[in-house]
Amino acid sequence: MNVTQENIDELNARVKIEIGPEDYEEPVKKILNDYRKKMTLQGFRPGKVPFGVAKKMYGKSVLAEELNKLLSQNLNDHIKSNELDILGQPLPNDQDDFSLDFKNKYEFVYELGLAPKFDVELSAKDKFAKYKIAVNDELIDKYVRDFQRRFGQSQDVDVASEKDMIYGTFYQVDKDGKKVAGGVHNHSTVVIEYVENKDAKKKLIGLKIEDQLLVEPSKMSKGDADLSAMLGIPVSEISDYPKQWLLKVDSIHNIDPHELNQELFDQVLGPGAASTEEEFRSKISTDLEKQLANDSDKKLRRDISEKLMERLALQLPDEFLKKWLLMNGQNAEKPVSQEDIDREYGDYSRYMQLQIIESKLAKNNEIKVDFPEIQDRVKSNIKAQFASFGQQEMDDKMLDQFAQNFLQKEEEVRKLYDQILDEKLMAFYQENVKLQEKEVSFDEFVKLASTKQGKGNFLDQVSNLLKF
Repeated sequence: MNVTQENIDELNARVKIEIGPEDYEEPVKKILNDYRKKMTLQGFRPGKVPFGVAKKMYGKSVLAEELNKLLSQNLNDHIKSNELDILGQPLPNDQDDFSLDFKNKYEFVYELGLAPKFDVELSAKDKFAKYKIAVNDELIDKYVRDFQRRFGQSQDVDVASEKDMIYGTFYQVDKDGKKVAGGVHNHSTVVIEYVENKDAKKKLIGLKIEDQLLVEPSKMSKGDADLSAMLGIPVSEISDYPKQWLLKVDSIHNIDPHELNQELFDQVLGPGAASTEEEFRSKISTDLEKQLANDSDKKLRRDISEKLMERLALQLPDEFLKKWLLMNGQNAEKPVSQEDIDREYGDYSRYMQLQIIESKLAKNNEIKVDFPEIQDRVKSNIKAQFASFGQQEMDDKMLDQFAQNFLQKEEEVRKLYDQILDEKLMAFYQENVKLQEKEVSFDEFVKLASTKQGKGNFLDQVSNLLKF
């Protein structure tokens, strides 16, 4: 067995593994001997099938399996012993004229994508704004009105007025205002009352069912998060589309707002959570403060991430990663094309850079998630879920059983691991950087969160409050 590595550059390497008969003969012979002892074949007594017959029938498949085992083991050993920090997975080079024979010497070549080498740290020298979003009467009034409309009575009308809601379809158009064949289209709603741009609102008032007109959705939405939901495209891709879209009116609804009464309080907050308008508004205010504080934390996390990526400007083995994504994206249901990868690679690269940076920070500062922490979080979540159904106490045996069932779901455990690690990283950030608290209004925060610099995953993840 011979394993050698050729470093093409700092981010790409090639590993060659040579396997000769001396490496595979003995294990293959042992497996075939075990096979022949268990074989039942006409003309031979049980367990007395000649070795040559077993080799002829199963030899090549056993050899192939053994070669795969040796390759996997030795490649992994090489990566581990040399402490290679690889990205993606090793990619095998195509083998020309590959044939299985027990006397052959085999040579296999793998491409490796290597993570960049860098140092990273955060300290009080790094300053970031920590936004406190003011929850005032005006904002609470908006949410009360929104709940009243959401739970109010809807009536179809023929002509749109200032208080109506239009349900329509937005179509992507070309420079001449014509629908793009096979282009993006999305069913959405426009609440005319919430459209702040006067010209855009004027165009909507008076529309009838089946009417079509060119509009600028950005003038009818509240920030990029709302615009993303309206057009059905990710925030990060908004700038790839023209400003004008064709709006076709499918239906128009006039909504009679729900009265501010116990029925509305119960529908919004749950039975018995509020019994007066004052309690209702107070509860909305408390919930808003919690959710907006969470959005503020997400923006802080995004700002720190942006700063780290800008400061380090990491280079990745881009061509290797594109090739790896293409090979791993092939499935019968929805195969990934090269065009898909070229279009989305920018976002993937930024995600990968952030993962590399945060992994280094976590390692350097001994930030980790232990399995008992995941178990405790699972149990806590189960208790909370049962409490929401009115069951405050749970038998320990039952709780353990539910937790064990959950922990069998690998994908869910991974999500929980990432969640806990994110919380620990966020705590680390807030403890180590200098935070300057700034109080802003809700609308000011929406503008800050919707800046061009802030586009990307952030606005796709924040609460629906920013899409109000």
